[in-house]
Amino acid sequence: MVASLACLILCLERTISPDRNILAEAQLILEQCAQKDVGQFISDMSIVLADSKNSPVARQAAGLQLKNCLTVKNVSLKKEYQKRWLSLPLKTRKAIRERLISALGTENVYPSCAAQCLACIGAAELPSSENQTSSDTSSLGDLLSVLASLIGKSANEHCKEAALEALDYVCQEVNPNVLSNFYASILTPVLNCMMDKKSAERIRLAAARALLSSLECIHPQFETEGGRNIIMQATCDATQSRIAEESVISLEVLVKIASYYYQHLLNYLDQAILPITLNAIVSSDANVSLQGIEFWSSIAEIELNLASGVYDPTFAVPESRQYTKKALPKLVPILMEALVTWQDLPNDIDDLEDWTPFKGAFSCLMLLAQCCPHTIDLYIIPEVNNRVKHSDWRQRHAALWAVHAIIEEMGSEKVYEKILPLMASLWELTDDRKSAKVRYGSHVLMSRIFELCPALIPKALRPLINGLLEHLDDNKEQVAAAACRSLASLVKVVYKLASEKKNWENPVTFSLSRYYKAITEKLVKCGEMPCEHLQFAAYQALADVLLNSPNDCYSIFKSTIQTLLRKLQNLEDRTGEQDFVCGTLSRALGRLDLDENVVQLRHAFMSGLLSALEAGMVKEEIFLATSSAISLLGPTELKAYLPSLKTYFQLAVGLPDVRPLIVGLIGDLFRVLGTESLPYLDHFWTMIIDLLNQKDIPTKLRSDCTASLMDMANAVGVLHFRPYVARTLDQLQYTAGITVKCDTDHEEMQENMLKLYTVLFSYTCVDQEFGQPEKDLKQEYSHRLLLMQECLKSVSKVMGDIINEETSDMVIIAGGILVGIVIARLGATKANKYLESNLNVRWLLNAALRRADSIEFNSYECHQICKSALSELEGFNIVQ
Repeated sequence: MVASLACLILCLERTISPDRNILAEAQLILEQCAQKDVGQFISDMSIVLADSKNSPVARQAAGLQLKNCLTVKNVSLKKEYQKRWLSLPLKTRKAIRERLISALGTENVYPSCAAQCLACIGAAELPSSENQTSSDTSSLGDLLSVLASLIGKSANEHCKEAALEALDYVCQEVNPNVLSNFYASILTPVLNCMMDKKSAERIRLAAARALLSSLECIHPQFETEGGRNIIMQATCDATQSRIAEESVISLEVLVKIASYYYQHLLNYLDQAILPITLNAIVSSDANVSLQGIEFWSSIAEIELNLASGVYDPTFAVPESRQYTKKALPKLVPILMEALVTWQDLPNDIDDLEDWTPFKGAFSCLMLLAQCCPHTIDLYIIPEVNNRVKHSDWRQRHAALWAVHAIIEEMGSEKVYEKILPLMASLWELTDDRKSAKVRYGSHVLMSRIFELCPALIPKALRPLINGLLEHLDDNKEQVAAAACRSLASLVKVVYKLASEKKNWENPVTFSLSRYYKAITEKLVKCGEMPCEHLQFAAYQALADVLLNSPNDCYSIFKSTIQTLLRKLQNLEDRTGEQDFVCGTLSRALGRLDLDENVVQLRHAFMSGLLSALEAGMVKEEIFLATSSAISLLGPTELKAYLPSLKTYFQLAVGLPDVRPLIVGLIGDLFRVLGTESLPYLDHFWTMIIDLLNQKDIPTKLRSDCTASLMDMANAVGVLHFRPYVARTLDQLQYTAGITVKCDTDHEEMQENMLKLYTVLFSYTCVDQEFGQPEKDLKQEYSHRLLLMQECLKSVSKVMGDIINEETSDMVIIAGGILVGIVIARLGATKANKYLESNLNVRWLLNAALRRADSIEFNSYECHQICKSALSELEGFNIVQ
């Protein structure tokens, strides 16, 4: 154990040692000190950090240790850390704060550890606005006053910068409703630094960051015109800074102001904000351009939400000012320029994946189209007409993506009217020789045109089909992949139109029947290309084509399936393509008419998958395909494969990458086999329980295991599963004990838990119908009664722990059904005795009914069970 501060400093310096043994020893000693007396450890770390005579390494390490003692990302643990800080003597806390304040500006690292720790302390002393006291707010006020004084009076730039940093972190950490009481202490020093032209660059940047973090808590300043004017003046001036970073941060401030204070922008828009943001969009600095675009994207999202009524009407909702509609005439041409400017190379399609001003401008145009669907085309189409035949590939490319941005919001009639005159030019661009980007963009657009406005599909199909098939050979694989998707979109749309005419039955024929063989053969050939990106697109398209085949193409459909099955057997060295073949077969085999030959094809599919597993290809795609094969084969056919599947599942369950799939496949097996699965129940049940007994398994995997246990129980029935109920219940109780209320990562697990509890209750229930047991049945009766009581005790506790108004819809519905079944089996009085201590039963049943209606859940079962339970409660006049 460390005996002195000098020893502590030595350990801190050793935290950067390249020697792992020295590093581990130093970290262990520091951890032991923190565990033995965390208050003393925090105090010691503040002493080391505050003393400028210590080495920079020791000071920085002390700051990190101190910060790690004050805060943590986990919300629940963070509250514990805050309580621990508050438990320290007031004198100790004040001394630590004073040391941290004295350390501001003396560190040589960014961000300042002292500044971050001060913010953590500020948050710890105000854990929530509900339980604050005058001494708490006084302490925060004192801290803000000290920081403001350092910013306003200190001649030391480093100290001033660090104080602004601390202010920034305080605004991030402390509840903004609390900070709003001190908005003047925050704003005054920040705005003074921003507006003082003599301020150093680093000071102006720190002030701009502090303003960005403070915007939510300075709302009192925005309520007055004078207050708004000062903030807007400082912000708008800062956007024009010659320092690019300051300009970017100030534009971020404008974006955030738009989100928080949308209703107050009117007086500043035309004269200041519009020209500032338009100039930013055409800036040569990508970060500046992106922030200019982001401002209008944020405005568009706000106005879209206002129009759709998603805001809570219980709060003051601003009226839409239609800023976007007014800005369209000036904004659209500028966004078009961004589409043109921010493109690097004519054939570099990969850069379209990066978040550049090009992608930002495209996204912004999409949002504007959603806000102004009736007027956006008035400004976009003329721009497209001017650019679609331009000699510069960038102009042609911009024209394509501009159409793509707005086409979905225009409506099919307007799309037909506006795009028909452009169709020939747009199609020509699929064969653009100067730019692969243009060819790619044209195919992406063609897919959307086919889907959104089938009337634009040319009557003369041969040139269209021939062109698409030729483009599958494009020397740029991304273009060929896009052509695959265009072809698939065309087939799906034509099939849908033919199906509509037959009342959604499979059509006898369709207009592409004569080309169907050429399409399937070409896609199969395309799937053999060495590029995995193209293989994936080709096989995805092939699956779509097979699934959208009319009756007169059935023989081609079937022969293509046989071709793919042969491929599956002969692709040992090309596992990438094998994965895609498996995926295509998984999707397509379900379309085959059930006859003797088809059963043979399904057996061939399963045999091919088992061969792949035998060859050591234990991969996600193979097991996904196995899931499809299991669902295609009936219980009788599937039984022949169970010994092999059992072996491969046992081997694969130890591999983390495929383990979740194996758990799901076990559930699939039991659902298909029903009682035929009984010989394998003990083996697979043990496998799942062993998984659940492992430490720290992922929440999703635990949820999947719970679902598989439910599948097993439902498949074999009450008599056969009864020997497994007690241990299953034990495992379920453990899972219930570690789940987290209102955590989205736990919602699926909670739903599956409640469903499994429902099954276990049904299997253990001793209800009124059991009657008085015969003498030889008394032992079984007693055992079942004990299990039922344990089950209901656990149900009551877990539902009390996880269910409230914030709980997700599906968990509420599962809980309502479970409670309803308990009431139906036991009667209201007896059920209430088990459940009432932890749960408002009547509220839960009503909530389940409401949630089922609101999400359009298949609610017949929920309605029947919950309404019947509510009637039972009324009949017994139970007051919840």
